[in-house]
Amino acid sequence: MKTTCLVKLCVITAALLLVGVGCGRSSKQTVPDQQSVQGQWSGYNTKRPDSKCTVKLTGNQFEYRGVETNDWSRGTFVLRENAEPKEMDLTILEPAQQSDRRLFAIYQLDGDKMTVAMSSIQRPADFTPNEQTEVFCCTRD
Repeated sequence: MKTTCLVKLCVITAALLLVGVGCGRSSKQTVPDQQSVQGQWSGYNTKRPDSKCTVKLTGNQFEYRGVETNDWSRGTFVLRENAEPKEMDLTILEPAQQSDRRLFAIYQLDGDKMTVAMSSIQRPADFTPNEQTEVFCCTRD
């Protein structure tokens, strides 16, 4: 009798575990970064925290606006989320005097927060600002 109850208990426990974990399949679906970054972001350059900016990401297009009326740019971006750290390449299309300028960046997403380190010379290795690297901290609006 004890053995029969123990076997039934083990079978029920195993069945509940299989249902709970979905037989090894994850029920959590990950959203690609290209989709996660879409929208309006507000942030600042870590070298000048009082200098606010906004960035709008739509499809593969970006629009950057700083505090000053002449501090803006538009262009395209490409994400490589499988790289470590994750990579972003930006190509500035406007204003005309900066068109075809490329920026090499790394980024990290944490919910509604995004950190981007970028340089026009070479891709940053980490998120430490220096003479060649600008780091932006942004929050989704």
